[in-house]
Amino acid sequence: MSIKKGPKSSGFSLIEVLIFISVLSVFFVVAAAVTTAALRNLQVSEHRIMATRYAEELADWLRGQKEADWYSFSSVTSGTYCANADPLPGSIAGLTAGFCTVNGLTPAIFHREVTLTPAGQFVNIAIVVSWSELNSTYNYQIPITTQFTQYE
Repeated sequence: MSIKKGPKSSGFSLIEVLIFISVLSVFFVVAAAVTTAALRNLQVSEHRIMATRYAEELADWLRGQKEADWYSFSSVTSGTYCANADPLPGSIAGLTAGFCTVNGLTPAIFHREVTLTPAGQFVNIAIVVSWSELNSTYNYQIPITTQFTQYE
C-alpha cells in the first residue's frame, strides 16, 4: 500500500506571517521615532535662526541709537530692558525697564532683553534672546555681548 502525498503547499504558515508583520511593525515604529526627532531638531534650528536675527536686529538698532545721540545713549540708566516690541521704539528711552513679561515678537515664544551698563566712555551691552520649545523645560538662549564707545 502506498501513501499518497498531497501537492506541495506554496503558501506561508501563520507563524511566518506573524513574524513578518512584527518585524515590519518594529521598522515603522523606529522610522516614526527618527522622523519625529528630526522634525523636532529642525524646529529648534529654525527658532535658533530667528532668535539670532532678533538679537542682531537689536544690536543694530542700539548701534543706530548710539550714532544718533551718544550723550543720551551713554546717560541711560544701568539695568535690564525688555525689547520685545516689534518694531523697536523710536528712541532708547522707549525701552521698557525690567525683564520681559509680554511677548511682542513672532512667534510669541521669544523674549528679547538687553542689559545696558554705562561705564565712563563705554556702554557695555548684553543682549539675550531666549525661548522654550513645546513641553520643554530647557530654555534656549542666543547671547550677544558688545561694548560701544563714542568713537567707534
